[in-house]
Amino acid sequence: MEILRRTEDGVCFLTLNRPEVFNSFNQKMALLLQEELVFASKDKHISAIVISGEGKAFSAGQDHYNPIIELLRTIEKTIIAVVNGVAAGAGANIALACDITIAKKSASFIQAFSKIGLIPDSGGTYFLPRLVGIQKAVALMMTGDKVSAVEAEQMNMIYKAVDDEAFESFISEFSKNIAKMPTKGLGLTKRA
Repeated sequence: MEILRRTEDGVCFLTLNRPEVFNSFNQKMALLLQEELVFASKDKHISAIVISGEGKAFSAGQDHYNPIIELLRTIEKTIIAVVNGVAAGAGANIALACDITIAKKSASFIQAFSKIGLIPDSGGTYFLPRLVGIQKAVALMMTGDKVSAVEAEQMNMIYKAVDDEAFESFISEFSKNIAKMPTKGLGLTKRA
């Protein structure tokens, strides 16, 4: 399966599962992620959603993103991106479109579009400037510079960079704590 799902303590864990291609999206995986997000949004027993990638990467990008970005922003539940490795191109922008982004300290983010003659997709031109400011965002998008998770946290691109050894336990505890909070109130905060 291209998307793995498990639910625990009110948290729906969705894992991008194409590690052999660094979790690059194809049409099937994009459609499955949309289906899983819709399922999680409607399940009353789910209060938070965690999206992660299997293997060495969160996602190396690809296409088919607009419906995913729209779902990430309109589902009135907290969506946490868990970046375990490289998040490149659209993969980086999907992570930044989530409500909270947490990365392993060894992870990195790359706006790789300029290297192949494209402009950022998946909401990158919208989200990145709002997170890090116009100057930094434009420079990152134009140069395609690699940003470490530690640098990303320092520039307010992500919420937190966590030591690799503590990452799994941190994510488990953090997401379960979010799931125990008032889902409706957090959803309305997101909408506002």
